[in-house]
Amino acid sequence: MDKAEFDMNALKDPEKLKFLVMKYAQTEAFKIWGGFVLVALIVFFLFSSGDFSFLLTLSSLVSMFSFLMVALKIEGGRTCKGVSLKMMECYLVIFFFRLCAIVPFEGYLPFDKSGDWFYQACEALGFCLAGTIVFFCRARYAATYDPTTDTFNHLYLGLGALGLSFIFHPNLNNFLPSDIAWAFALYLESVAVLCQLFMFMKEGQAQPHTSHFLAAQALAKVMSFIFWASSFSELSNPNHYIKAFVGNWVVCTQLVQLVVMGDFIYHYVRCIRQGIPVSQLLCSDNV
Repeated sequence: MDKAEFDMNALKDPEKLKFLVMKYAQTEAFKIWGGFVLVALIVFFLFSSGDFSFLLTLSSLVSMFSFLMVALKIEGGRTCKGVSLKMMECYLVIFFFRLCAIVPFEGYLPFDKSGDWFYQACEALGFCLAGTIVFFCRARYAATYDPTTDTFNHLYLGLGALGLSFIFHPNLNNFLPSDIAWAFALYLESVAVLCQLFMFMKEGQAQPHTSHFLAAQALAKVMSFIFWASSFSELSNPNHYIKAFVGNWVVCTQLVQLVVMGDFIYHYVRCIRQGIPVSQLLCSDNV
């Protein structure tokens, strides 16, 4: 496709506007994101009461959608090329510990009607999909997975997140193990994408489905950040000299993922705007 930048003047010309719409409608990114927007609207009208906290459910829906996209792509192409097994193993752990905090307890659930069951269902589906992708990489399509490019040690990420969760954790569930589990999942999620980003650098290219996956994770984190930034005071305990800053710490750790992914998202958006396949986003000559 042409690499021409998006021309704002085209919006004033019906013929050029029609050409641009047809051009972008044929791209994989448009089909993926267009499909998600449609699903999100349906979910909002069917399962939401319109509360601001639906943003947290929407964040989970985006995340689950990204795992579904990768799983379908792997199964359709019968290859795990470009997928970081270590990142998926991190997410498997993330979903498990978050479910431990939100299924038996209600402290971290959205106040929106979607928090009655739909939010938990999205997280459970995300867990199943992450497990499926791990199975694909380790067993079903193991021959197509290249461990020599997936070398980032995710054990360090897990240990660091676990250590922080013991010190900085909210108490919305009023049950220490589940509060630590929620914080651990949040902290590990903030750095799990490092495994995939390092794999991109090792391979010198990015697969389209993993690029869309990371973009979706960034969008999900933006939504989650907006929600918790508006209600972070509920996470803090002003009567405790450490826990008084837990809310601030939670918001900052979510910012970490956005900062880590900043350069990737910049190039991803430029690829979409210029009509360049996202597989070329690491090629500085093209983007």
